[in-house]
Amino acid sequence: MDTYPLSLWLFLRNGNADEVWQVAEAIKEDLYFAGIRCPLCKWRPARSSRWVCVSVGHPENYFDGCGTRWNTFETRGVCPGCSHQWKWTMCLSCHKPSPHEDWYESN
Repeated sequence: MDTYPLSLWLFLRNGNADEVWQVAEAIKEDLYFAGIRCPLCKWRPARSSRWVCVSVGHPENYFDGCGTRWNTFETRGVCPGCSHQWKWTMCLSCHKPSPHEDWYESN
């Protein structure tokens, strides 16, 4: 028998171990993004939220976008396609840019 953290057994019903890990993944995702929110409108991104590395003007003034789609908070603003460090992040809810580091509530 596999061993699981005691707290996950609380979510286990009908002896289904797959359900335990699905709940664990959901909890992990919630915790991962718990400290990230738009500093302007307070929207929280999900793990499935995606940004695109594209040429932009003000405020970033970066014109060599590579077109990569990814979750900018999984890399702390570094594009995995071209390694550009994005200093600004556009909110997918209010559509306004804020300094990337301002999204992290623990700052």
